[in-house]
Amino acid sequence: MEYLPIIVPPLLMLLGGIITWIIKSRVEELRAVETKLREDRRKIYVEILDPFIILFSDIQGQGPDKAVMKLQSYEYRKTSLELNLFGSDNVVRAYNNFMSYTYEIESSGKSDTEKMMRLWGGLLLAIRKSLGNKKSELNEFDMLRAMIKDIDTILQKGS
Repeated sequence: MEYLPIIVPPLLMLLGGIITWIIKSRVEELRAVETKLREDRRKIYVEILDPFIILFSDIQGQGPDKAVMKLQSYEYRKTSLELNLFGSDNVVRAYNNFMSYTYEIESSGKSDTEKMMRLWGGLLLAIRKSLGNKKSELNEFDMLRAMIKDIDTILQKGS
């Protein structure tokens, strides 16, 4: 019993050190996994956006054909599946909403430019937030201002 005050403090320090080391290594492991996931998401997001980047950068009028071919390709469908598996919930929802609307336009032939821009900007904003800008104060239209030169005119016509 008289050895107890001598043995307990070092044992508690040792136990505390082991617990601290275990917790620290687990946190570092989780950070590494999150970093890898963020890198993988970033690659998937860029691939998902590629056909639409083609449309926005089209100078010679061939963009729509190239974009449609890309959207219908095996590689794009595979990337779309990867998005569903690895993308954040908000990005997957925004992508699905955007694609559903494009399918609706395709079948009906009618489109609402403002709605399309809102969905496209919403997808870009969801991607931005998924990649680390969670507190972004931008809105859907802010995400499009650099791509659409007359966005304010388009939005005013829609109002």
